[in-house]
Amino acid sequence: MTKLELLSPARNRQTAIAAIDCGADAVYIGYKAFGARAAACNSLNDIRQVVDYAHPFGVKVYVTMNTILFDDELQQARTCLEELSSIGVDAVIIQDMAYLKLNDSSVLLHASTQMNSFTKEKVRFLYQSGIKRVVLARELSLEQIRRIHDYCPQVEIECFVHGALCCGISGECYLSLYRTNRSGNRGECAQSCRTSYTLVNSEGRVLQKDRYLLSTRDLDASVYLGGMIEAGVSSFKIEGRLKDENYVRNVTAHYNRLLNEYIASHRGYERASCGRTDIRFEPDVERSFNRGFTTFYLGGRKERTGNIFSTKSMGKHVGEVLESEGRTLKLKTRERFACGDGLVFLNGKGELEGLMVNGVNGNVIELNKAVRIPVGTALYRNRDTDFEKALAKGAGARKLEVDMFLGKGKLRVRDMRGNEVEVETGDGLSLARNVEDYEKKLGEQLGKTGDTIFALRNFSYTDDRRYFFTISGLNALRRRALELLYDKIKADYRVEKQPKVDFDVPYVDSSVDYRANVSNMLSEKFYSDKGVKVREYALEKEMKNGEKELMRSRNCIRYNLGQCLKKDRVSKEYSGELFLLDNSYRYRLEFDCSNCLMSVFSCD
Repeated sequence: MTKLELLSPARNRQTAIAAIDCGADAVYIGYKAFGARAAACNSLNDIRQVVDYAHPFGVKVYVTMNTILFDDELQQARTCLEELSSIGVDAVIIQDMAYLKLNDSSVLLHASTQMNSFTKEKVRFLYQSGIKRVVLARELSLEQIRRIHDYCPQVEIECFVHGALCCGISGECYLSLYRTNRSGNRGECAQSCRTSYTLVNSEGRVLQKDRYLLSTRDLDASVYLGGMIEAGVSSFKIEGRLKDENYVRNVTAHYNRLLNEYIASHRGYERASCGRTDIRFEPDVERSFNRGFTTFYLGGRKERTGNIFSTKSMGKHVGEVLESEGRTLKLKTRERFACGDGLVFLNGKGELEGLMVNGVNGNVIELNKAVRIPVGTALYRNRDTDFEKALAKGAGARKLEVDMFLGKGKLRVRDMRGNEVEVETGDGLSLARNVEDYEKKLGEQLGKTGDTIFALRNFSYTDDRRYFFTISGLNALRRRALELLYDKIKADYRVEKQPKVDFDVPYVDSSVDYRANVSNMLSEKFYSDKGVKVREYALEKEMKNGEKELMRSRNCIRYNLGQCLKKDRVSKEYSGELFLLDNSYRYRLEFDCSNCLMSVFSCD
């Protein structure tokens, strides 16, 4: 059976537990240092608590240590690996090749998307170097993913399926570093792709002024989930380690349902973890933070991937304006609204403008300010107060289902994976006088599993005679049995260790430049041991003058503006070279149309 894993983000311990309760098969969380989201750090004790909660369900816990390292950080990184190994985390997600030499504790290593696994040769090299799982670049199509899987079928393939997209290819974006001296490869990205730019041509003519020309929509690969499975993806990753619990609950529940539906209609697949998940709300990813959705490049170049008008959340389309007068809006809608809801629309300047609902009377809404909106304007809700309240109340529960068998004074309990324990009552048995609904009443009492992780699926009474049991006696039997079963499940859990690394595997290139992000002596030695020349160190270590490629991207400005050199009739003013301007710098754009990629270069 092929195991399918839903991998959810966790900003902290509470969010990790919320994700598990809503159906995650694994969670990824940051430790105290070296994570690509510096604002999402957690203590060792908090991660230990996540591990303790996750493992009885077979849910795995991955820790992000996917920044590049400097020499004075190598020992700390080694210590972090040892600490995380000691509490039983299932894997550490890395970018820096130095970890392959630091890993004395043999914790399993996964290759982060920051490693820019864009080609089948790179993926096979990583696998042969001891990396069991590779998080592929987000810019790949289904066909490219399939070719990678066919070329190296042994490697586990993890792909992003939902959430915010980097504009640049992960691990090779230096725009933030160049503009602000804050590096994404060091966990400090300033999100320079989310700021506004002015687009000019070689003659200096302004083509687009103060637009969010590099900002992408958010990924929603729901429609391609089956295609991703068939292409060889086994782990489906939700972006969002800075998102709150409600976001993680909603998106996790959505993909949990989709995976279950796929498995129900296709043989040969099962979930990577176990346990029954009860979702107490109707998942709807449009009701959580989103900048509008895109499938990006999964199906090839089929849609505009950017939103040049705003980087704010658009939320869900809720209707059109019928009347607008002062603070009152009348809408054509099927949605129900509540005070505190947030609404947005595109105003006459092409900008996203926000409103708040102060009162509701059917489809007539009172706003927090006077506004004049043209009839027919589309309205979106980016804050749904009723939905958020439903999520916050406790939106999911995770239970391990068990079967119980009672007979001859013994209670036998077996879980869904075949783990089994048996306990015996110490009381003498006497025949029951009242046998009305005998088995039903026993099952109901033994089924009161309370706040344990267990839930009764089936109960069977296996004795020929019907004996009398006190309520306290049944409770004691159940409690002892479930405690033994819990201990057995925890004791039987095995954490996979990193295989021996073969450093003799040749690298895919004979030399590397700054895009290999070599920033310490161990990562340099990793390459030199393979006969690979390090021509340039990471830009974080030495930013030299001269033109540099700061970003490559599938989020092509020309395509988004209807000025694609391959498919559109290009306007005269867009026919030559194009440049981006911000308050401080000028950037040259270059278009590799054969590979459908755009590059952003510094103009030093």
